[in-house]
Amino acid sequence: MLARVKGTKLLPLLVAVAALGAATPASGAVSQPTQPKSGPGGSDYSHAGWRVSSGSRGADAWYVFEPVRPRPRKAPLAVVMHGYGEFAGYTQMYSFIRHTVRKGTIVIYPRWQTDITVPCPGPFDIEPCIASAVEGIHGALAHLRARPRQRVQPALRRTSYFGFSFGGIVTTNMANRYRRLHLPKPRAIFLDDPHDGGLNGFDEPAVDDSLRGIPSTVKFECHSGAEGVISEPNKADGSCNSIFPKLGHIPQRNKDLVLTHADPHGTPALSSRHGVCAAGKDAADAYDWNFCWKVWDGLRDCALSGTHCGYALGNTRAHRSNGRWSDGVAVAPLTIRDAAPIR
Repeated sequence: MLARVKGTKLLPLLVAVAALGAATPASGAVSQPTQPKSGPGGSDYSHAGWRVSSGSRGADAWYVFEPVRPRPRKAPLAVVMHGYGEFAGYTQMYSFIRHTVRKGTIVIYPRWQTDITVPCPGPFDIEPCIASAVEGIHGALAHLRARPRQRVQPALRRTSYFGFSFGGIVTTNMANRYRRLHLPKPRAIFLDDPHDGGLNGFDEPAVDDSLRGIPSTVKFECHSGAEGVISEPNKADGSCNSIFPKLGHIPQRNKDLVLTHADPHGTPALSSRHGVCAAGKDAADAYDWNFCWKVWDGLRDCALSGTHCGYALGNTRAHRSNGRWSDGVAVAPLTIRDAAPIR
C-alpha cells in the first residue's frame, strides 16, 4: 500500500483543490476541535522554530531537525520514518515532525527510498531499506556530533521511534535489532498503521519472526485505522494484528493496540483511512493533535519522565478521548485493546 498524506499526497490535483475547499466549514457548520492549548498534543511549545539540515545521497540520505529559539544544548532524540512512496523531501510527516521538534526534541528523518523499488522491492526483500535507514540515522548523528557547540546534541538514552506504514515495518525491525545495528535503545515506539504492502502475504511477512529484541521496558502503541489496512480484503489480521502477538514479553501496562474510527459529524469529516498521522504543512486536523500528537507526546513523557502515561497507555478517558466537535458532541473515541486482534 502506498502511503498517503491528508489533503494532497498522491491524490490528483483536482481532488486536492476540492479537499481544500471543503476544509473551511460554512458559517454555522459544526467544526473540528481545535488544538489543545497545553499538555500532550497541545500548542504550548517550548521552542518557536526549527533548524533543518540534510546530508548524504540517494537512499542513505537524511534530514535532521533541531529545536531553536531557544536552542538547547542537549535534547531527547526521535527517529521518524516515512511510508513507502515518498521519494524526496519530508512532506509526508511535516506537521508531525514540526510539532515534535517545537516540543523540544531532535528529529532524525531517514530518506530511505528514492524510487518505487529503490533500494528495496517492497516486502520481497526489506533488508536494503533497513540498511539505508540505519545509514541515514548514523549519518545524521555524526553530523550533530561533529559540531557540538553549534548543534543541539542528542541525548541518546532518551530515544523514541515512530514509523508510518511501510516505515512502521522498518521501524519494528530496527528496534528489534537495535543492539546489532548500533542504534539508540528504544524508550518509546509508536507505529501508525504499519504495513508491508501485502504483496508477499497478508500477515506482514517482512516483520522479523521474533521481536524479543525490543526492550520489555519500552512504552509501545500500535494504531490501526478502521478504514485502513485491516479494512482491506484478506488483511483483517495484518498490520498491528500481526505485530502485537509477537510482543508478549512486553508487560500489558506498557503497550496498547488502538483503533481510530471515521467520524463525519462535522466539517471537514475525520477519516480513519491509511495515513491518520501523516499530514503535510498546514494540513493537520483534530486526529493529529488529539490522537497522534497527544499519544506520541504522552508515550515519550511516560517513558522518559513517568508523566502523562494516562494519555497514551491504558483504557483511560484521557487516552480514549479525541475531543469534541464545536457543538459539544464527542469525537469518536479510540477503541483500546491490550491484546490482538482489534476489529
